[in-house]
Amino acid sequence: MYEQELRKSINKKIKSFNMKDYMNYIRPFVHYENNTKYKSFNFSLLSYNVLAQELLEKNAFLYDWSDVRVLEWNYRRQLLLNEIKRFNADIICFQEVQESHLSWFFKKLSDLGYNGVYKKRTHVHSDGCAIYYKNDKFTLKEKVTVEYNQPGVNVLDRDNVGIVLRLSPRQYDEENIIVSTTHILYNKKRHDIKLAQVHLLLAEIERVSYKGVGDRNIPEYYPIILTGDFNLEPNTAVYDFLINGALYYSNLQKPTLWSQNNQSGRSDMGNELIPKSLGITEYSQHSDILELRKKNNNKRQINDGLYSKLYHSERKNDQLLSSSLPEFKSGTGNVYHNLKFSSVYNNNISCSTYHDRWTIVDYIFYTNKNLKLRTLMKLPNVAECQPIVAMPNKVSPSDHLPLFAKFSYQIK
Repeated sequence: MYEQELRKSINKKIKSFNMKDYMNYIRPFVHYENNTKYKSFNFSLLSYNVLAQELLEKNAFLYDWSDVRVLEWNYRRQLLLNEIKRFNADIICFQEVQESHLSWFFKKLSDLGYNGVYKKRTHVHSDGCAIYYKNDKFTLKEKVTVEYNQPGVNVLDRDNVGIVLRLSPRQYDEENIIVSTTHILYNKKRHDIKLAQVHLLLAEIERVSYKGVGDRNIPEYYPIILTGDFNLEPNTAVYDFLINGALYYSNLQKPTLWSQNNQSGRSDMGNELIPKSLGITEYSQHSDILELRKKNNNKRQINDGLYSKLYHSERKNDQLLSSSLPEFKSGTGNVYHNLKFSSVYNNNISCSTYHDRWTIVDYIFYTNKNLKLRTLMKLPNVAECQPIVAMPNKVSPSDHLPLFAKFSYQIK
């Protein structure tokens, strides 16, 4: 009886509240000045966990406060399409795209001028990640899908996936922009798995984005944008690793990666995150590919992915892999990367979803050497989220808020 009265009260509040106007009010566009003497290529990007319908229905208890009518896919997909049209982004990164809905996504987005790449989660899962790009603005030069499930590796036994694309602006065909998206494990306690998944993804991003070496033999990379639902809050060790490029995990608690204390009773992470047999160095690089670069005057080689030791369910058995494993530093309790990310949403007060409380787990990371942030769509803070009540709703088709930003690629 109490729950029925509470639902009536909530529905009454929703009906008397103009959610659409409110969402526009709390999510304004924020613009930045970008004065540059260089030529530039401007583009926009949308990242969005669209909530797969099968996951919604399997976890229906999470959406008890939503009007049942807004939970239907036919209703949600129309709202989603309206949002896609409104943003009109040049690049769209999706998470939780249901495989059985692919034909709808591809048809609707094709009509809007997009091409796309999809990667389903491995094994029995029905959803995955996708990246769509405007066909009149970009040429696809390379596509890589990443499977985090590596047979026989306990810390990499989940079916999450990622995508890495190398896109070339049509008006600057010699230039490249690396775009990646992923959906990292949800489990709030298993930050060891989250770290291992991010570590693998960064190795693939490093491989695809590598240009060569510059002055003082320092590696150079194409501009990178990394988006997704990372299921990480800004105060976590894995988030720090993404932003700061280094993490000493050895003495952190296993599997939470919290700081150790005498009362915890938990064991340390130890010095080995992933086995050496995967061929990933502590600097989030493929060891065999580093050897390949050395043998070829530090130039990136075509099909260097064949030298990866990572398992991939779609990989052909007759590919010529390196037979030996070169010596490289491992088992030090450290992980690093050289990609120098900034975050579009770089504060602790923004919210993108509700996980027992309003919080942020969705991000757009970018390398700011050649990419300049021009515009972002603000995310609300906790106080601003209180009137939203529940998602999905009549305005928001997902339980996550979309992220949107505009960039300027400075071409020297």
